[in-house]
Amino acid sequence: MKINNIEFDIDFTEADTIERISEAEKIVQEQNEELIKIYDTLPQAEGIRQECKIAKDFLDRVLGEGTSERLFGNRNSLAECVKAIEDVKIAKEEQENKVNSIISKYSPERLER
Repeated sequence: MKINNIEFDIDFTEADTIERISEAEKIVQEQNEELIKIYDTLPQAEGIRQECKIAKDFLDRVLGEGTSERLFGNRNSLAECVKAIEDVKIAKEEQENKVNSIISKYSPERLER
């Protein structure tokens, strides 16, 4: 998988990875709920910084500590952060679809044909 021209080797079908993603998604949900409560009180730039922090924390949890620094440096671009999260989601779906396609070739229903 590639994000911002940086290659990451991750197996989205591996049990520990799935567990790590699940935990990271729960934390993102909690952080988003807290941010929503105060978002209107923040200056726009600070709101964006907080949103980027949530995305960066997610990427660090899923792809390894220091990932967000490698990807973004000191930048807090909401567009870049959202794109990185989307890239992870797409790569995960592609790997899952590929594995499911292989598995379906050997399903009992298909073998009976």
